[in-house]
Amino acid sequence: MPYQEDLGSALQALRAAEFASGDYFSPTEWGMPAPASVDELFENELYWEFLGTNGTHSVLDVGRVISADEEHDFGTIRQLAASVIQAGFGTDKPSRANFDGMDSVTLDALDQAPRWSGCCMLLYKDEIPDEIAFWGSSGD
Repeated sequence: MPYQEDLGSALQALRAAEFASGDYFSPTEWGMPAPASVDELFENELYWEFLGTNGTHSVLDVGRVISADEEHDFGTIRQLAASVIQAGFGTDKPSRANFDGMDSVTLDALDQAPRWSGCCMLLYKDEIPDEIAFWGSSGD
């Protein structure tokens, strides 16, 4: 995700793009009508059992960013702590190449986010924030 200062707004933009792409497990797989928006998917009671049982297996399943010092909670993305970034990447300003060079098992071990949650961190280009990386797991 391109860098923007407000991580919560970046997450919402990413969720909107994911919804528009259709690249998620849809309630239509359960024979339900397609929701018209992300808001409808989460606010319409029709979809609640689907979301609670399966979820979308995508970033749609997480709705807010929390700080590194908060506990993970259902549906949250926690920022990685600076100390974790330094220990995991050997720098406090990792690049896209640093991030892409890390396998998913090692990346997940940095924070050990529970299911239905995830993490985020800034990625740098020439020591300037350039991107936001989001990752996690949802679904079964």
